[in-house]
Amino acid sequence: MNHLLIIGGRLGAVVVWILAAMTGCTTFGAKDEDAKMAALQREVRHIERSATVNQKAMEDIYDRINIIEGQLEQIKKASEGLEKQLHSMVPTPDQPSPQAAVNTAASSEQQKIPTKTEVIQKPTTKKPAVEKRAAASLKPTAKQQYDRAYSAYTQKRYDESLALFKEFLERHSKHDLADNAQYWIGEIYYDIRDYPNAILAFKDVVTKFADRDKAPDALLKIGYAYIAMDDPDNARIFLKRVIKNYPFSTAEPMARTKLKEIENL
Repeated sequence: MNHLLIIGGRLGAVVVWILAAMTGCTTFGAKDEDAKMAALQREVRHIERSATVNQKAMEDIYDRINIIEGQLEQIKKASEGLEKQLHSMVPTPDQPSPQAAVNTAASSEQQKIPTKTEVIQKPTTKKPAVEKRAAASLKPTAKQQYDRAYSAYTQKRYDESLALFKEFLERHSKHDLADNAQYWIGEIYYDIRDYPNAILAFKDVVTKFADRDKAPDALLKIGYAYIAMDDPDNARIFLKRVIKNYPFSTAEPMARTKLKEIENL
């Protein structure tokens, strides 16, 4: 439509120009008038041809638009039909699917048949919380385990004491009494004259608990064990370590005394 308005405007301009030209014919000659008329006729024919071409182009555009609108309408109808088919396939809450109905029926049949567990199941009794707490209170504490092991040692029940101290270390390796337990294991081996194992046990005290109270005592007893094994050279090494590393301990004066005895031999 915009093209047609433009063309109409151009035709109006041409007509106005023709009228103006005709008004001026009185002052010009016949030849000039014929030339102008011929030019006007050519311009009119050109405009008419342009209008025809533009009108045909507009008609083609309208035809294409109509075709596209028809295709869109067909797509819309097909989409509505597909949506109806999908809706018919989804079961509503009041109408369960066939598979759900089968599962429900099977479940109800299984509920009717008692299982073997239901037939032979007997009521189980659970221990009340009070009984559990009472049972837990019967377990000895770490200190009670240590005291029991040390009591067996003082009564010279060495095998029992050794087993109890080792059990204590397995359960309470980070306890404050762990260095004591390891030390008394060395003392048990020393008392039964198993000096090699006594040395190993005392060395564990020095290695694992170097900052604990039993470390200087363990070094001292290592020196004693080497003396008992007639190895004064190694005995000197460990007795000197007591003097050097633990100068203010109770083991230090005993180490000096024992070292002098060795030197006088």
